Amino acid sequence: MVLYEERVVSKLFLLIMLIPIVAMAWGTWETYLTGKGFEIMLTSWVFLTLLLLDIMAIKIEIDEEKLRIKGILGIIVRKTIRIEDIKSFKVSDQWMKCYGTIHFTFPAKGCVIINRHNGWSVSFSTNNPEELAQTLATLGVPREA
Repeated sequence: MVLYEERVVSKLFLLIMLIPIVAMAWGTWETYLTGKGFEIMLTSWVFLTLLLLDIMAIKIEIDEEKLRIKGILGIIVRKTIRIEDIKSFKVSDQWMKCYGTIHFTFPAKGCVIINRHNGWSVSFSTNNPEELAQTLATLGVPREA
């Protein structure tokens, strides 16, 4: 059962990421018309499109066992942390104030840093930092001051 779920998206970032997708589509069409290099361009365009689609947004899910962060497709951007591996967490009211060893960021209302027992930290942006903090506290994860 999912206790918390959120998708963090930046509309400006989405628009910026559409520029290379459209440009590559145009280039692929032009190579098709010339008859040379179409297969290479098509493969490159598909790869670029999948990559950019995956990084256009992050989805945060928390259940009783795990915290999951993944991109739209979950191919490249994904990180799963077991709740028992979390040493503590810290909440910030500005999305640019969090720096973790692994960092997922978009313009948002705040951010969260997850400190793990193995020393690696994970930080990510969120539009509902206090709701997310309440969910983690409910699961018994201590909050840093």
